[in-house]
Amino acid sequence: MRLDQKDIQILKLLQNNARLSNKELAVELDIAPSTCHERLKKLTKSNFFKAFNASLNLEKLGFNIEVLIRVRLKKHEREVVNSFIQKLHTLKGIVRFYHLAGETNFMLHVAVENPNTLRSFILDELSDFKYIDNIESSIIYHNKCLHNLSYTNVIE
Repeated sequence: MRLDQKDIQILKLLQNNARLSNKELAVELDIAPSTCHERLKKLTKSNFFKAFNASLNLEKLGFNIEVLIRVRLKKHEREVVNSFIQKLHTLKGIVRFYHLAGETNFMLHVAVENPNTLRSFILDELSDFKYIDNIESSIIYHNKCLHNLSYTNVIE
């Protein structure tokens, strides 16, 4: 499916605020609500949306420290990788994780209450996985999604 400018506007608007109603989108796009609804249905059916999520204020929830943790495994075999992913699903504090190619096998975005919780997460929870070769952590000072994607490759 190729997108036109109105479809791209819908994607951009919802990317910045997924709570916009169909009526609000239609007003913003200067089209009829029924037309907007049909476009939304088409975009949804064509899987342009993975999910509609709420971006939470982690600090307000008591998670005062956000960290990126790079993990390198001793072995990068399917069984080890799958086992590590299963382990990640049991750990509290992981906001999101990425399985990567290259020097770093996994990047974890972790939110914790304080430095002691972070220390415990790394030393007691994460490090007990026997196939970990290296762990490095970096505190996140600022976390903001910019939504600056270019959609020129999908325009009609």
